[in-house]
Amino acid sequence: MATSYFPTFLLLLFLSSVTLLLVTLLPSVVPSVPYRSSSSSPPSPWTSQSCGPGQSWAVRLHAGPHHEEEEDGEPSSVLLDLVANKVAEQAGLQNLGQIGQLEGHYLLCSVKPGTGSAGRIWKRSIQPGNVLAAHPHVLWYSQETVLSRSKRSMAFNDPKYPKQWHLHNDVNKGMDINLTGVWERNITGQGVTVVVVDDGVEHTHQDIQPNYSPEGSYDLNSNDPDPMPHPDVHSDNHHGTRCAGEIAAVPNNSICAVGVAYGSKVAGIRVLDGPLTDSLEAIAFNKHYQVNDIYSCSWGPDDDGRTVDGPHPLGKAALQHGVIAGRRGFGSIFVVASGNGGQFDDNCNYDGYANSIYTITIGAVDENGRMPFYAEECAAMLAVTFSSGGSKLRNIVTSDWSLQHGTGCTEYHTGTSAAAPLAAGMVALMLQVRPCLSWRDVQHIITFTATKCDNSADWRVNGAGFHHSHQHGFGLLNAWRLVNAAKVWESVPFLVSYQSAVIKEEVTILTYPDELVRTLNVSAADLRHSGMETLEHVTVTVTITHRSRSNVEIVLVCPSGMTSVIGARRAVDNDPAGFQDWTFSTVRCWGERAEGQYTLRISDHQPSSKQFVGVLNQWKMTLYGSSMTFSEVKERQRLVEEAMSGKYLDSSFSLPCPPGLDIPPEIINPFTSNNLKVNSAAAHQNTSPVSLVPAVAGLLCSLLVSLLHPGGDAGPPGPQGPTVPAQEMGTSPGQEGASRESGGGRPRRGGGGGRGGRRGGGGLRGGAAGGAGL
Repeated sequence: MATSYFPTFLLLLFLSSVTLLLVTLLPSVVPSVPYRSSSSSPPSPWTSQSCGPGQSWAVRLHAGPHHEEEEDGEPSSVLLDLVANKVAEQAGLQNLGQIGQLEGHYLLCSVKPGTGSAGRIWKRSIQPGNVLAAHPHVLWYSQETVLSRSKRSMAFNDPKYPKQWHLHNDVNKGMDINLTGVWERNITGQGVTVVVVDDGVEHTHQDIQPNYSPEGSYDLNSNDPDPMPHPDVHSDNHHGTRCAGEIAAVPNNSICAVGVAYGSKVAGIRVLDGPLTDSLEAIAFNKHYQVNDIYSCSWGPDDDGRTVDGPHPLGKAALQHGVIAGRRGFGSIFVVASGNGGQFDDNCNYDGYANSIYTITIGAVDENGRMPFYAEECAAMLAVTFSSGGSKLRNIVTSDWSLQHGTGCTEYHTGTSAAAPLAAGMVALMLQVRPCLSWRDVQHIITFTATKCDNSADWRVNGAGFHHSHQHGFGLLNAWRLVNAAKVWESVPFLVSYQSAVIKEEVTILTYPDELVRTLNVSAADLRHSGMETLEHVTVTVTITHRSRSNVEIVLVCPSGMTSVIGARRAVDNDPAGFQDWTFSTVRCWGERAEGQYTLRISDHQPSSKQFVGVLNQWKMTLYGSSMTFSEVKERQRLVEEAMSGKYLDSSFSLPCPPGLDIPPEIINPFTSNNLKVNSAAAHQNTSPVSLVPAVAGLLCSLLVSLLHPGGDAGPPGPQGPTVPAQEMGTSPGQEGASRESGGGRPRRGGGGGRGGRRGGGGLRGGAAGGAGL
């Protein structure tokens, strides 16, 4: 049996010998073919150090007439490698393989394999360039050179940039607006225009001129297109120029400083350098509102701790018109300073610009993230950003006017005047990545992304999980968080509202610690008209008789138990006028469920030695929100936090933007499907909302309804589209026609207060629940 295996053994021995011989001889007779893979290639032993510029050639090859083809007709990749080897050899070079994933492109180098010596041509008589130029297989070639490239760092040559601690704080880490990561992604506000409504803008300033927008500018004081500030006795008409520099100062021009949104355009509306009237203010709020995206307003009523004032009827109408018709229906964005009356115990809920639902109210913190001495607090505060602090803390560096004794640059911009333009600049960054954000989208994103600062503040977490304090709103603005959230943000549902009837009281306000308590139950049936699920703003309008309103404190409690001090005591406000249809507001219940019991608590803190009797004459409450459910609010919170890694900002991810609409300027009450759907759910069951189609026909219908039904019932709802809100801007009973244009100024909101006359009492509001028309 053993002998039968011997022939088989001899055969195996012969085959093994032949195989060994072939393995030994094949490398010398078969050209070496670099490893090829459709997915990856092995690391090359050749590096940029062993074959530097001037010693390498990039070539693009074709296989020629004798090539083999794959099934799809393309040249065989193996054949291209063989051609590359042959071309390299004829040019006296070495083939280092395919260049990345570029098919047919190869890198040839003047290095002999195994020697490690660079720059030695194998055959010194060969000129590689000449060979490559004449070779029939070479479609293109280039001898490589050193390219000039620089890292995109934020090292600007503007001399004051190192002192702009609010943009990049190397001393106190985290105490800045977290901006440089946004800039590094080339997000600088491109395509966005911010208008500074103020005392003018020196647009010839070298730090402003390249970004100046004459199309968005106007001088309402002189009634001409040029908003250049005029020299004045006090040399303080530099305010608007400083604000403009904060927003859009040009970088890398060796002049002064850098703006937050230095890629944006900046315009100026000059309106504060002269007597200011209601009509002039209204014109300013809507001037060039299809050019200007954001209105930065660092001014307001006197910050003296005793003034109760805000926009008068025309100004209020212009704010409302701007958020509806501005930016082709996405809404003008009004950024306002909260005020500098903190040293007088002032509160921004007595400022009708700051507590308007149509504005973004911005307060200030110092470089330590704490509330400065001048800052005001209120339940209507949306957020804060950086500005000046005490005498030993740094101020804001920005452009300055060069007129009179100006130097063109300042390190002393202060107050909430300096905070609001920083916020406006950050909104410009948001609009670059998502141009179709509505005015309410911006409010929501600020609410969702602001961060806590100053642990000593009265932070409370509301029923939707948002933290808020009366001192800092929802927290500190963070440019990185704002922009990343804007990138993934889908527009919120239409705005809807519910307004109670005017509740007549005529009851005495009890002396603290006792309180006058009033409740309002809002049921699911009440909200069914509007479809409201969750809250945004809540407003309370009161008429109170009191001989010294500094003693009155008003607190609102939402159904979740979240409390808001909407009417804070002000020590120096001894005005005997009380409150005449004054509207307070709060954002502290944002995102909470709208249904439930609301409680109004009013107390009188007058000393026992004084027996003034305060009376609550009447009040009403309005809820503003949307059909967004509570679970949808939580899902948006999750998505926003997921986006904070920057993965969507760094990718090609993009949400579609709907086009804007051209809205005829003659339409007083326009609505668009992009922007606003305000439903008025009246307490009276015989009142139903008007429904309009979301196009020009709908706009005309809204005007027709307001003409034919001024305050009456408004017909059955249509199938879809925006609806008309409850009347906010009427006059209170007995005061029809009481609006007037009283001259006066608006103080700038720098750290030292400002100048300007008081414009009279609080704005007049009222009207029956469910009244038609804006």
